[in-house]
Amino acid sequence: MKKARIVIENKKEEIKDIEDSYSIKNLLLIILIIVIVFVAFYFITTLVVKPSKQNYSNKIVEIDSEKIILNQLLNRKETEYYVLAIKESNYTDQMNYVEIYDKYIKSYISQENSLTFYRADLDDALNKNYISDSYNISDNLEQLKLNDDTLFLIKDSKIESYYIGSSEIVKTLSELK
Repeated sequence: MKKARIVIENKKEEIKDIEDSYSIKNLLLIILIIVIVFVAFYFITTLVVKPSKQNYSNKIVEIDSEKIILNQLLNRKETEYYVLAIKESNYTDQMNYVEIYDKYIKSYISQENSLTFYRADLDDALNKNYISDSYNISDNLEQLKLNDDTLFLIKDSKIESYYIGSSEIVKTLSELK
């Protein structure tokens, strides 16, 4: 009887060892699956996020001027810069000065030590207070009134010079060096 009891206890220990071994294998298998899932999510996220970041930075490079509203005309961080105020809705496909402006501006800003260009969209509702039938160019922005495309050269928070009308702006932009 003792022999049978010893054999049964040995069998129970063997079964327990087998169960322990099986539990450890299952635990390792579960950990391995979890690690594989996390690695898969990491690579999927990396593939999805990286292209969108890259596209975003490419778009920034293509932008040649920052849009501002006219109440910011004199308060930019640079001491000297240009602001081009245009009403894009005035242009048809046959006479699109916006494209001509952009061509000259891109050429100018590609040069070393070029000044920054800002763009004010006169079609923007925030600029409607500055649109009038008559012109009034003033450093007091409450009195500033525009009725045509205008290029401003701002220096030390004051309007240093300005050019009114598309032909005068194109002439000025073409002469920038």
